[in-house]
Amino acid sequence: ISEIAGELRHPERTAGLHFITPSASIKIVEVIRGIETNEATFEFVLKFAKMIEKQAIVINESPGHVSSRLIVTLINEACETLMEGVASVQCIDTTMKMGYGLLFGPFEMADRIGLDNLLKWMDNLYAEYGLQKFKASPIIKRLVRAGFHGLKTGKGFYKYEHGKIISQAITSTEFK
Repeated sequence: ISEIAGELRHPERTAGLHFITPSASIKIVEVIRGIETNEATFEFVLKFAKMIEKQAIVINESPGHVSSRLIVTLINEACETLMEGVASVQCIDTTMKMGYGLLFGPFEMADRIGLDNLLKWMDNLYAEYGLQKFKASPIIKRLVRAGFHGLKTGKGFYKYEHGKIISQAITSTEFK
C-alpha cells in the first residue's frame, strides 16, 4: 500500500482492501492502513466495507496481510503431512473441515487459490521474511511445473469437472 501510495499525488488517500475468495460468501475484508494513510481516508474505507456488508478487519500494512500468511503455512504443513504419508489429501481436508469447521480443507483451498498464485505468494513471503514456514513445499512447486494449477486448470490436488471435485489427483506415494 505504501509503495503504491509513494507513486501518487496524494499518498495520504491510499488504503487497501483485501477480499478473501469466494468474496461473495466471505463476510470479512481486510482493511489495510498504509504508512501515510490519513484518518479521513481510513474512515471512508471502513464505511465502504460496511456499505457492502463486510466486516472490516483492520490490519497494519504487512506483506501477505493476516489471511494469506496464515493460510500458506496451513497449506505447507498439510503438504508435509501428505509427504510423510500420514494421511491422504482427502483425509487431511476432511479432518480440517469437520474437525475445525473450515469451509474448505487446505488442499481444496490451495486449488481454489490456484497453485501458481499460491507459489507466488509464498515466494514473496519467503523473500520478505526469509522464514522456512513460507518456503513453498516441493509438492506445490512440482504441481505448478506440471501445469496443475488447481480448479482453473481442472487439476491440482484434486481433479475437477465443471468446477466440482471428481477425484483426488495425487497421492502421498507420488512424492516419496
